[in-house]
Amino acid sequence: AVVSTQSTGYKRVLLLGDSQTQRGASPHGWVNLIGDQFVRRVDITNRGLSGYNTRWVLQNICKVIPALPAYHYDMAVVWFGSNDATKPGLSQHVSEEDYHNNLTQITCKLITCMGIQPDNLLVLTPPCIDEEMLECTFPGKGRTNTRMRRYADIALSVAQQRQCQSADLFAQFQDHLAQGLFTDGLHLSEQGNELVAGVVGGFLERRVQAEMCIPDWKDLQ
Repeated sequence: AVVSTQSTGYKRVLLLGDSQTQRGASPHGWVNLIGDQFVRRVDITNRGLSGYNTRWVLQNICKVIPALPAYHYDMAVVWFGSNDATKPGLSQHVSEEDYHNNLTQITCKLITCMGIQPDNLLVLTPPCIDEEMLECTFPGKGRTNTRMRRYADIALSVAQQRQCQSADLFAQFQDHLAQGLFTDGLHLSEQGNELVAGVVGGFLERRVQAEMCIPDWKDLQ
């Protein structure tokens, strides 16, 4: 049976992404931060898949997003591109054209199969990177900010075409790069996680009731 939001009061949020999302479940990760911010108001499902690109997500989409979900999702956050934008020739690389098509398919499935309204779907762009730090940590991957910016623009374009919400994390990270947003040039530090939590939290705050779904114990007789 499908469990509706109306029967529990909790809004349900699906987070779909790569290691940036999977690692968000770490103690100081952005997923944990928004979980704390929206505790007793939102149920969060983390479908972060470390190392994945949009091609591999689509190949496993029936496991990630079932056609007949056990329950309905009200909102979703989609965050891919950091792996797709590795240099051509590497297994994780996805061409710009295919990235556009794959991201379009992913957002369409969330809207059509999961019933999520486009305005309740947030597409995040891949963030910029610290090229020097990243090359020391992951030599030979060939990630560059020039290429990452192109993939970020594609993500924004897909969101606009599907009438979804979007956030340009590339630009936001670039504006705060001196604050030490990365641990290795790609993955997020505490400061980087706080930035993402602020963006996603703002998106959710505008769509979630301020009151807790179940009364506070002090209000009970």
